[in-house]
Amino acid sequence: TLQAYDPGYPVTFAVMFLSSGLTASLVIRIKRQSQLAARKAYRTEVLLETSRKLQNAESVSRIVEVTARQVQKLLERPILFYLPAENGHLGKPVCFPLPGAVFPADGLAEDEHGAAERVWRNTKHAGTTTNTLPGASCLYMAVRGQSKVFAVAAVYFGKAYRGMDAFEKNLLLAVLSESGLAFESRSLLETQRAIELKAQQERLRADLLRAISHDLRTPLTSISGHAALLLRAPEPLEEPKRAALYRAISHDAQWLIHLVEHLLSITR
Repeated sequence: TLQAYDPGYPVTFAVMFLSSGLTASLVIRIKRQSQLAARKAYRTEVLLETSRKLQNAESVSRIVEVTARQVQKLLERPILFYLPAENGHLGKPVCFPLPGAVFPADGLAEDEHGAAERVWRNTKHAGTTTNTLPGASCLYMAVRGQSKVFAVAAVYFGKAYRGMDAFEKNLLLAVLSESGLAFESRSLLETQRAIELKAQQERLRADLLRAISHDLRTPLTSISGHAALLLRAPEPLEEPKRAALYRAISHDAQWLIHLVEHLLSITR
């Protein structure tokens, strides 16, 4: 029973009650800290895995696939990626549906593409869970680097999917930031390769010009010397000598013709 026969028992009960309350509050705080630590560890693990996979991605399609799969691993929902087309606008989205997941069979509505274009131009989030175009079925977020937007990622929100809390949204932003850095690194690498290729072409051009100059000078010198000998000979040369000079001039001229034809072929 709760009957206390000694005057000191209520004081003991009060001390035990305060101790249990303090212990419970400490346990709750420790559990919260443990959950936060687990989330931080999970976030770090996912970002490290994403960064490692993106570093090994050698093409745009591979970067898009790695990013989409990592986001799906976090949110467990369909992901779409809009990439720029040659006309300066976004092309059709690349869809990454989950196996057996609920996703519109006929794709998204036409106005959804307009929402993606808006994010592409303004680099601000749009779609569901935002104040811009909240009626859209996707959350549209820009994948950008330091200087430009490389793509637009769309996270599908349907009735069959739960909402997204602040931790998941921050993690999504971190993954998209890693993806943007991968896009930018690949763009810088392509620019560097183009510069190196141009420099190599310039070196080849200079070497070719030096070789051509040398190869042109030799037969021209021979033709000029033979012609001068025929013109300046004090006495008419004997027929065998003249025939030999004519053959040499003809041979060098034919060699020059073939060289010019080869140069035209190289130019084409």
